[in-house]
Amino acid sequence: MKLIDLIAGRLRRIRTLPVTGGVKAAVQPIRGRPVKPVAGPKPTSAAIPLGLPQRALIDRRDMDAGVDWKANEWRPIAYFKVPQGTLYRLPEGEPVRLYLKSQATAADVDNSGGASAVTATVNTPGIVQTKMRAVTLPSINHPEVVAWATVGGARQKVPVQAIDYAAETVTLSVPAGESWTDIAVYYVHGDGEFRIRAQRELGNADTAAALLMDGAFGAIHTVSQIDEEEAPTWPRLTTLIQSNRLVLEVRTGIRIDWNDEAEHVFQLEAYVLQVAVQDKAALRRLAEIEWRGGL
Repeated sequence: MKLIDLIAGRLRRIRTLPVTGGVKAAVQPIRGRPVKPVAGPKPTSAAIPLGLPQRALIDRRDMDAGVDWKANEWRPIAYFKVPQGTLYRLPEGEPVRLYLKSQATAADVDNSGGASAVTATVNTPGIVQTKMRAVTLPSINHPEVVAWATVGGARQKVPVQAIDYAAETVTLSVPAGESWTDIAVYYVHGDGEFRIRAQRELGNADTAAALLMDGAFGAIHTVSQIDEEEAPTWPRLTTLIQSNRLVLEVRTGIRIDWNDEAEHVFQLEAYVLQVAVQDKAALRRLAEIEWRGGL
């Protein structure tokens, strides 16, 4: 019996709630599509549904930081862990939003005694221009590039003055009377690959994982992620049960840190169902069989 039987026959009565999460106004919102109801037999005894599925959005704010980036090695930089007593379904064909930013740093700039602004140029190797709506520069709300610095002892977002995609540089401006330290620029790039995997824990730090989606940054970062013809979509129906992890892994030669400053864009449409688990072992086996396409 398939794990989808947990909620089969009930999606015809589904009610949707407003999507939670979101991104800055400069980034276009994700475009949802109705999910086709699935008919089938009564729920399996492995788990009992409690109520009806509700619309959800797995967003970067729902993700925990993974391990540190390491050049040109697959590294799980972030993951979403399914809460106890819940089941998540990611419908096939729903749009995927994914813009991951690399990090570049610059030397400290002391302009505390200056009479005019000082320009700081930051090298941003691999920077690419996306099809997101850009904003007029200078701005702190550019969707592709964000900059941070410690100013007067406080961490703050600072304006991006200019972006030169050909020269692969970003220009900042340090006002007269200010001293900036720990300058960091986060930008959308085209170097390397990503993959998203489903993972379950086996105990003793062992895990079992199945590949769900992968691609190149150069491809996904340069297509329109809101255009129906170009937008990447979730490849297949995926069910995640309690304690499963949805893991985001990257392999790139350019540093990626999973932190709030970067303002990564990661959005997956989902439905969440509260369940009472009756047989944990059977539920785990059914979930893994589904990830592997029934094998």
